[in-house]
Amino acid sequence: MKALLIHTDGYTIDVVGQYDSVEEASRNLYLEYEKMCSQEIYPEWQQQSHCDYEDAILYLNGEDVHVWQVVTA
Repeated sequence: MKALLIHTDGYTIDVVGQYDSVEEASRNLYLEYEKMCSQEIYPEWQQQSHCDYEDAILYLNGEDVHVWQVVTA
C-alpha cells in the first residue's frame, strides 16, 4: 500500500515524500521530526510535542507549529 507523508507549518501544506509502505513513511516521519527537534526548544514546548507512528506535532517555542501525518494512497 502506498503512503504519503504530509507536513504543514500552518502556512503551507506539502508532501514530504511518497513511500511504498506505511512503515517506510513512518520512519521518515520520525526522521523529519527529529531533524526539527535539533533546534533549541524550551522544555515546556517539548513536553507538549509528540511523535507517534502516523502523526506528529512539534511546537517550536510558541512561535511555530509543525504537523506531520502519514496517509495511505
